[in-house]
Amino acid sequence: MRATQLILLVTVAIVTAPSRGWAVFTEAPELHAQVVAGKLPPLEQRLPIAPLIVTPVEKPGTYGGTWRMAIVAGEDNSPLLSRCLAYEQLVRWNPNWTRVVPNLAISWTINADATVYRFQLRQGVRWSDGQPFTAHDIVAWIDDVVRDPELTPSPPGWLLAGGRLPECTAPDDTTVEFRFAVPNAIFLELLASMNANELTRYPAHHLRKVHRRHNPAGAAELMRQTGRSWIDSFRTVFTPWTWRNPSCPTLDAWIITNAYTPEATAVVAARNPYYWKVDTLGRQLPYLDRVRFEVVTDRAELFRRELAGEVDYNRANYFSYASTPAILEAEKEGRIRTVRAVSSNSNPIAIFLNLNHADPVMRAALGDKRVRIALSKAINRPAIIQQLYSAEAMPWQIAPRPESPFRNRRLGEQFTTYAPEQSKAELEAAGLHARESDGMRLLRDGRLFKLTILVPRPSDPDWPAIMDRVKSDWRAIGVEMEWTFLMRGEFNEQITQNRHDGAIANGSGGFAPILEPECFVPATFEYETRMPYGARWARWFSNPQAPGAEKPPAMVEKQMALYRQVMAEPNRESRAALMTQVLEIAADEFYAIGLCLDPVRVEVRTPGFRNFPASHFDSWLYPDPGPFNPCQFSLESLSVAK
Repeated sequence: MRATQLILLVTVAIVTAPSRGWAVFTEAPELHAQVVAGKLPPLEQRLPIAPLIVTPVEKPGTYGGTWRMAIVAGEDNSPLLSRCLAYEQLVRWNPNWTRVVPNLAISWTINADATVYRFQLRQGVRWSDGQPFTAHDIVAWIDDVVRDPELTPSPPGWLLAGGRLPECTAPDDTTVEFRFAVPNAIFLELLASMNANELTRYPAHHLRKVHRRHNPAGAAELMRQTGRSWIDSFRTVFTPWTWRNPSCPTLDAWIITNAYTPEATAVVAARNPYYWKVDTLGRQLPYLDRVRFEVVTDRAELFRRELAGEVDYNRANYFSYASTPAILEAEKEGRIRTVRAVSSNSNPIAIFLNLNHADPVMRAALGDKRVRIALSKAINRPAIIQQLYSAEAMPWQIAPRPESPFRNRRLGEQFTTYAPEQSKAELEAAGLHARESDGMRLLRDGRLFKLTILVPRPSDPDWPAIMDRVKSDWRAIGVEMEWTFLMRGEFNEQITQNRHDGAIANGSGGFAPILEPECFVPATFEYETRMPYGARWARWFSNPQAPGAEKPPAMVEKQMALYRQVMAEPNRESRAALMTQVLEIAADEFYAIGLCLDPVRVEVRTPGFRNFPASHFDSWLYPDPGPFNPCQFSLESLSVAK
């Protein structure tokens, strides 16, 4: 990714200290009091030999205060919690999202063909219970969890190369090596994405006490306590999402003190006394004493609190673009400050029709590109944009954004012109003829051509209005469509079991299509549920022998082969050239239907919440606000956050 593509200025600098440059490190008063009382070791015994130095966005902060956030009861709040508290990986993205920088790993080497990655860990880092974090913890996660087919039926895609897991070894306490059977040129970037979060969240000294292979008695006692199988029991104590199990040691800046359960009215995290980062003055981070997530009833209440200045900063995508005027008014009155968030998504909504449909007649219809083109041309994008989005939005398919070095105007602009009469002609040419009685389209076997589109809940607040408008537009060309909300678990299950006509998701890959390929080629580093247009093809890409895997058509298979070359090519320029070919085939195949370019979103913070950039990227790959180190956030006036 080139620096010239970036349109934001985020000025956090991260430097690795070669040695301790201060005569004395200092710490928060509450921790110093515990040292004096004999409840904690001295700070010098809690910090690593070379702490990671974080330069604050504005200026060094003051200790104290609580970062106030809010989460909606009953919704999946994992992204919010993990982005704000849990982005502590071997490596991380720099704030400008231009390169990978050290984090828990202080340095690394990669061999010429990108098959061997060796990382040198930061010596002396400790888990939140004071025990050392070592390379053996990483190896233990792979051996105890990833290689256990019951705990991990499908290994994480980001860790595979050529469909195989790497050999992972720890030559010593501070060195970990990954050895792949085939080249894996993008492994470093994948390690910096949120997908790799679990790699550094396995305290072996703690979890092996209840692991059946290492301590059968401990595993039996755990099963007795939970009344569940060992697999289910172990998942209650080990989850990368620490807010579900506060007793599990962590490397994060704050430690969750109570589990996030359906009954919880708030989730509170307190300062980690063993945190391994310091500011430019040699003061141990974080500045803030606590993080408090209030559990609120609904999004309307969350928004009310934000506008009232009762939430210091919430990394969330919960509000419609129509909320922007109210946000700007609250800023004018001094209650809040605005933050510009530029999405890495190409599109706020993508309509994926199931090209692997179980019904052969429906599969033939949905697999006919003329049908997808007709449905795309039937959408009145200008009307939807005028109703819901700002002037920054423009008709756009699922394609890399214009700011990306992978921008592809053909892929982005094709079939976006509103042309319902052309749509009707395309459908006729595809054999979906209009019924004489009412003009509705029929499949080749005489059945009504009717689509049911799945929409996950929670979802973008604008999606219902968009889907209602698309439903009306499609009915005007004779295509019956209904859309239905499903909770995320059921939504994923329907796609996994191939029981859907189509589904809605964000259009990813706007900046970094190599790392987010799923909208452009049926390949993914996460789950095939992220690819509702070709989940069975995606399964074949990962493992042709996997249950439900299906060999794709010849052109799709060719595209997959090209993408495998992308993943294996160590040379950056050659890799980019190969990805350009992948995108050209995506334009030819036209897998899914987009709406418009995802416009800039306005977020809010309180005036006293400091060291926060005025603008930033918004992405799961770049899990904001994690890359600009929440540990350096501070409160200018603690009176607002007692």
